[in-house]
Amino acid sequence: MKKVSLIAASLLVTTNLVANSFDEAFKAGTVSGDITLYGERQNNSGGNKDSGFTMGSIGLSYETGELNGFKAAVGFRGNHDFSEVEKDDYSDGSEKEAIVHTANISYANEYLGLTLGRQEVDLEWLGDFHEAAVLGIKAIPDTTVILGYTKRKAVADADAPLEDFADFGTTDENKEIDYAAVIDAKYEGIKGLTVNPYYYDADNLANWYGLKLDYDTDLFGITLHGAKSSEDVNNVDDGDIAHLEGRLNIAGFGFNLGYVTTDKSGGAGSMSTLGDNINPFDTLRGGDGERVYDADTDTTYLNVNYKIADVELGAMYGEMKYGSDKDKEFDFTVDYSITDNLSVGALYVNLDAENSDDDYDKVTLTIEYSF
Repeated sequence: MKKVSLIAASLLVTTNLVANSFDEAFKAGTVSGDITLYGERQNNSGGNKDSGFTMGSIGLSYETGELNGFKAAVGFRGNHDFSEVEKDDYSDGSEKEAIVHTANISYANEYLGLTLGRQEVDLEWLGDFHEAAVLGIKAIPDTTVILGYTKRKAVADADAPLEDFADFGTTDENKEIDYAAVIDAKYEGIKGLTVNPYYYDADNLANWYGLKLDYDTDLFGITLHGAKSSEDVNNVDDGDIAHLEGRLNIAGFGFNLGYVTTDKSGGAGSMSTLGDNINPFDTLRGGDGERVYDADTDTTYLNVNYKIADVELGAMYGEMKYGSDKDKEFDFTVDYSITDNLSVGALYVNLDAENSDDDYDKVTLTIEYSF
């Protein structure tokens, strides 16, 4: 009888300890979020009607404290449009106004980290939110290896309609793209140098591989990056892309001068299907650069940025030459931090297209309160 009582008491103590540990982990959690107001107006040329919209967005995320290496996280975003210049400028109304973009459990120690569930992913050719399993391995000195597997993707930006989690769709041969997998390694054993080989496989669509080298000091930096795709779909040309960029930091100014070129027939192939990080016009929030990944496109660009007190200025000029035609784009941004939590950002985009009917001027304004 005493043994039974001792066992029961031991189980009760253990249960209480576990409950207290869970309680402490939740109490130690962190909450973050933002309230954003966004508007854009685009003046189009030729017979194209002007467009634009205004909207609001609320994002909220919570992550528990650590319990024996484990954490849990959840996050959502809700978007709503207030006005449109023309009907359907914002959307056709079919999208959801709120989605849970993050819902995962993770485990980490000094050698590895594993996250299962809905999570944000930011790799060279994989972006936005995914229902995925992502394993990070740090057992090799100065090296991080990422193994990822994803089946569905969502987009939850504060300046556009939400895109709920959905499958990757089908190929031109009507075959299901059931999954995408990636292995991405980064070696940083030499000061300032990052060596990043990677391989992606999108089921029934394509596989691609590449190598990216970054070297940075306080004064200057350089990027060398090349990638090639092998397309699975019949009569679709393989793609390749190369990117060279030089960076200079002097007297408070930052300069980025670069060149991107794609395959003459296949462009960048299917590599940008799941996300991308090469398009230089994305450096400035809201830039376009719509032809960067098209076939036979050579893009040359210069980006200049400067910070004065709490004001950040950025300017980008680029030329996208495709075949015998050329588009020119100029972007200018101003970002001002009113307080640590409140900021205002403005963007101006001018596109001078080969076809003058495609010319446009776009202005956007973003007001964000984050916590």
